[in-house]
Amino acid sequence: MKNNPRTACLLLLVFVITACASRTTTPIPADSAPTSVLATNIWNELLLATPYPHTFPLPEATFSALDGTFAKLDESPPQFWTCYRCADYRPTGGIWRIQFDQGVMRIFYQITNWTSIASFTVEGDRVKLFNDPLCPQDVGEYQWSVENGELDFTVVEDGCAFNLRKENLTKQSWKSCGSDNEVTGCTDSTIPPNEIPANLPVTVTIVPGDSHYFDIRPEVFVAANDQNVASPEGIQLRYHENSIPYGTHRVLWWKGDWLEATTELPYTSIGVQFWGSGYLGSARVLFDGVEVWRGSTVSLGKSLAYFGGYIEITGFEPGEHTIRVENLGIDYRPVKVYSFGFSNQPARK
Repeated sequence: MKNNPRTACLLLLVFVITACASRTTTPIPADSAPTSVLATNIWNELLLATPYPHTFPLPEATFSALDGTFAKLDESPPQFWTCYRCADYRPTGGIWRIQFDQGVMRIFYQITNWTSIASFTVEGDRVKLFNDPLCPQDVGEYQWSVENGELDFTVVEDGCAFNLRKENLTKQSWKSCGSDNEVTGCTDSTIPPNEIPANLPVTVTIVPGDSHYFDIRPEVFVAANDQNVASPEGIQLRYHENSIPYGTHRVLWWKGDWLEATTELPYTSIGVQFWGSGYLGSARVLFDGVEVWRGSTVSLGKSLAYFGGYIEITGFEPGEHTIRVENLGIDYRPVKVYSFGFSNQPARK
């Protein structure tokens, strides 16, 4: 029988479709290594950068009366969500740092590692900002003053970043990093290593990833935000009144820094699920008032664009038990708690 090219093509097509239909997808394992989002060398890298003359020539590199490094702690809630095109210069809670150095302005937001750079010139009590890559056509002008180690700006004109740059710079005073007193935000905070204390009366297990998708999941989940999903009967949820409800999650920050769940029900496994963006910070977990873990919540694990893991406590006697989470407040990053888990068998991936 003669070979028919059309028949051969049809057979090949059937083979390809069959092969593709029978292929299975292997889940991506969680990566327990810390995310580079929390890299601590961002500021040092920014210090090596120089502006590009987008629209205006670079000014001469000379010292001015404004030269120095300054920082501020924005007391509003910090950014705890992920956005792929966040508004530049948006005033948000946490540490901000700014430097004026021989015609170069550098600015840094520690929570998300956001940065920008620009040229500047000073004439008396007026400073002009230009060559900012976020608004290369704009020239911002401010009146400035430094008194008692605090830098203040009054805007003359600045439309950069939809007016957000002027909102940020003028929102509050910037404290000088050159003063004798230690100023919050002038240096990078050290991210603590994950630590489980020795000689605990219970067993602590860290399982990377989201426990809602484990092969063996907790039998009962208690959403960290009971305003969104009511807690099951027999489990009480308590939290600081200034913690932030966010969907089924609850965000802990320096003005609302704790969350706990208590039950007398006869479970043998109790845990807490951290899960969210790479901007999140460090916490500690206590069981019946005893610290059982502390560390960076994002270093617990990683799956796709999300970070965190499940911290499980087992090996305790029946009775009333409380699991509590506290934001350590080391670097003013928020901590996001997804849920608590209760079960009579250990959770496993």
